[in-house]
Amino acid sequence: MMKLAVDQNNGNAKKKEDAFVIWFTGISGSGKTTLANRLKTEFDKRFIKAEVLDGDAVREFFENDLGYSREERILNIKRITFAAMLLAKNGINVIVANIAPYYEIRDFIRRKLARNYCQIYLKASIEKVMSRDVKGLYGKMMEKGCKNIVGIDDSYDIPRNSDIIIDTDQETIDGSITRIVGFLRKKRIL
Repeated sequence: MMKLAVDQNNGNAKKKEDAFVIWFTGISGSGKTTLANRLKTEFDKRFIKAEVLDGDAVREFFENDLGYSREERILNIKRITFAAMLLAKNGINVIVANIAPYYEIRDFIRRKLARNYCQIYLKASIEKVMSRDVKGLYGKMMEKGCKNIVGIDDSYDIPRNSDIIIDTDQETIDGSITRIVGFLRKKRIL
């Protein structure tokens, strides 16, 4: 969305574009937080304002007031989308690390964030993320029979229109970041 900002030095109006929201989606353990934090470092190196919004950190901030049902996941993602929109409108690029598992919520995100939105799908197999099990989520599931695990007993709708797909089963972290940075440079985001 294009808007006018007043130049404080001479009062003239000049065009200012909103910042971008770059959303990493993928099942738990696919590398969203790792790549989001590495991408933030790339923004920092270039002295470009950016913030990371991690889905788990947002849940923790709200004192885990939501569970993991479909409706509660959607509500949490709407919170994240609103925060991302506000930051972007104020000139801060946002890097989101959040599963966003359903078509309907990713369509909502794209509608709300319009043209300054970039979706990165981290493709990973259940077998690979279970072997990584960074958060111990899959181990708990096996041990205690946890419910609503995306990709296991809750669906993950494969994105229909991602801007870039990273296969984290096959690509290294450095290789993935190189591809993402190259894509963002072509789009003049970085």
